[in-house]
Amino acid sequence: MTGSLAAAAESILTAKAELDYQAAAAVYPGTSFRRFGRVAATRLPALPDAAPYNKARGLSLDDIHRLDDITAFYSETGQRPRLEIWAGDDTAELRSRLGARGLSPAAGTATLHARPRTGVPALPPGVQVDEVGRDNSHYLDILFQGYGMVSSSGTARDVFAREHGTPGLRRYLAMVDGRPAAAAAMFVHGGLSLFVGAATLPAFRRRGCQSALIHRRLGDAAAVSDLTVVTAAAGSASSANLRSRGFGITHLRTLWQ
Repeated sequence: MTGSLAAAAESILTAKAELDYQAAAAVYPGTSFRRFGRVAATRLPALPDAAPYNKARGLSLDDIHRLDDITAFYSETGQRPRLEIWAGDDTAELRSRLGARGLSPAAGTATLHARPRTGVPALPPGVQVDEVGRDNSHYLDILFQGYGMVSSSGTARDVFAREHGTPGLRRYLAMVDGRPAAAAAMFVHGGLSLFVGAATLPAFRRRGCQSALIHRRLGDAAAVSDLTVVTAAAGSASSANLRSRGFGITHLRTLWQ
């Protein structure tokens, strides 16, 4: 995929991260969002083992000279750096330089994109999708249960909830036969839209809720953006589900740690 499309896709991910970390910094000491050239580094010492919250995104050879500064940014809070490399920047020389630092590749993530479109397909039998407000009593509960976070620490759930309170975030709830069944969100910024979070309660899976939520959000996105972005674990069922509904892979991202 072209570098310009990948850069556009990553720009909305970075925009949301910057807003979220600014808000979290007021509550959790040491939390920070910082730029090192093209690299966007995020740090949340309250959850040091959670890689998605503690990583530097988009390192390339162009910014390799900033690696000492990035490392120092994490060592300030007793962490080792985690570095996310985009597929287009994943060269043998960069790998060699990272390996010399004792880093190695770990989890892979896919960034996907689609062009928003109107004309939402008919909903599955018994399924209804509504946009809901921030005060909806079911929205976060469904996400916590769907992601298996009910027994997670209070900090983890609080940070997750703050991510779903970002200005510009739109929240959706899917009902099955009148009962709350699934939830998802969409963040809109700078003419782009980002799918954020999506989960279904176990009792209502395979009823078409996620498909309905995807199509509803794409329809709403068509009025406010010309590109919709989402991330998923590389090769996951979520990635396959998105691809079967019109999303293409923008690029792959590999975490080095």
